[in-house]
Amino acid sequence: MKRNLAAFIATVPPGAVVCCEIYHLFEHSGIYVGDGQVIELAGSGLVRALSLQRFLDQRSGEELHLATEPSGKIIGSAAAAERALVQVYSYQSYDLLRNNCHRFTYACVSGQSLPVTSFFDLKQELMRYWRFSPGWHQFRLD
Repeated sequence: MKRNLAAFIATVPPGAVVCCEIYHLFEHSGIYVGDGQVIELAGSGLVRALSLQRFLDQRSGEELHLATEPSGKIIGSAAAAERALVQVYSYQSYDLLRNNCHRFTYACVSGQSLPVTSFFDLKQELMRYWRFSPGWHQFRLD
């Protein structure tokens, strides 16, 4: 679905779970914190803030996926946004399987650090935490 980016950003609440594909093989996730910014755990271990466009750069195109309630409303959480923001410019011991972007994202949402190793695991843990199976709204950047 293509729409104006500014209009779309206005509909995304802080604390939303955002993800994208990496060359159609893997997924990458982070937390939207408002003003078009996403907090992610990079492969270097740096927790950083970047624009939605930079979040997608050098990945699989221009499509974002955001977790939604069964009604289709994008899920946001002020607590998740705050947990992400306080970690910006910190470093973690990054490990592709044991301490990656999905574990970071889940910890921001829930306040708990669980062994979340894949996007599949992230979806399962979010389902348990929210007590419903989230949908995934797709948005294509122009």
